Amino acid sequence: MKISWINDAGIRAETSQGLILFNHDESTLNESSQKDENTIAIFLDENLKKDAEKKLLETTVSIFEPGEYEVNNIPIQGHAIRLNTENLDESVNIYSVYSEGMTICYLNEISKITIPANITESIGKIDILICLSDDSSDKSVESINSLLSSLDPKILIIVEKGSNQDTSEIYQKLIKGLGHSPEDSVINANITKSSISDTLKVVNLRKS
Repeated sequence: MKISWINDAGIRAETSQGLILFNHDESTLNESSQKDENTIAIFLDENLKKDAEKKLLETTVSIFEPGEYEVNNIPIQGHAIRLNTENLDESVNIYSVYSEGMTICYLNEISKITIPANITESIGKIDILICLSDDSSDKSVESINSLLSSLDPKILIIVEKGSNQDTSEIYQKLIKGLGHSPEDSVINANITKSSISDTLKVVNLRKS
């Protein structure tokens, strides 16, 4: 599996079962970006899907709301999580995808969510956790540490929205707090089931 960060929140996962696009918009959706006929486009909500709809190919399957799905023999779960804001009706969708024997979980608004135990149990073991950050580095690091404690992933990929730096401030602070040695940033994270160890690995993914 090859994971890339395409455009701020857009994550691309190339798998042997097909192409999975998380949160891509009309600027990154074109024929070449959906070149695999087994392409799944996952949007955080219906409005984002509508904005990008005209760029979706007929062969691309789109998912934009909570539920359980199976596309190209890839199980997908979508859960609505209420945001920790004053607006009690404000929520965000989180998604987990199982492919190549690994579960990928994609989270947005990480500083505003707490994942209930019943949803954590439903998702099950998470191999790859992708966190989108668009908040201050200190608040993001605090939120990520809380998510690591509750979800216990094997690989963490951090995407810092709006950052064009090879190594973000969030990555530097998180690595230091975990007691890990920093690694060079990569454009593509190549991950296989056999390469996953019991020790958490933090991937320094930069925008391609």
